[in-house]
Amino acid sequence: MTGWLTRSAGLRQASAAQLAGEEQAAAARHAGEKQAEAVLKTVQQTLEAQARNQQIDAKREAYVAFLQVAQALVEDRKRDQGSLDETLLAEAERAYQVLRLEGTDNVTAHAQFLMHAIDDSLSDPSVGAADLDRHLSQYVTAAQLHLREPWRWMGRSRNSWIAGGSTEPPAPAP
Repeated sequence: MTGWLTRSAGLRQASAAQLAGEEQAAAARHAGEKQAEAVLKTVQQTLEAQARNQQIDAKREAYVAFLQVAQALVEDRKRDQGSLDETLLAEAERAYQVLRLEGTDNVTAHAQFLMHAIDDSLSDPSVGAADLDRHLSQYVTAAQLHLREPWRWMGRSRNSWIAGGSTEPPAPAP
């Protein structure tokens, strides 16, 4: 009889130990999955940050390229009230086309206003250096704003941007 009770107790202990081992394994598996998710999230945030930086760099390059050639055109207009330097004008047009692809609507609009003012200065003597400088300054201000506050043109909140939010535009509300 004692042997039978000892055997039953041993089986219960073995069953309890097996259950405890399975629970411990499940807890370890769950902890491992959480760690893997955390690592994946960190990698994803790093990749998104790199993508955001690449977007900003591409915009900065386009803004600067247009600014350099537009500024040269403005200076050319200030020196000579005759015709525009055709080479500079062609460079400005190329830089403007890149800006249209890379830039935000606001920056592109200010670039377009500047280009129109430069064109108008050829046929309209009332468009003077002050007008050209004003349009150039407005373009620079718009470009600086978009480079300083990229979360605005990416459709994100500042906090989402800082926290590493996605570069994808927010989903439309249902």
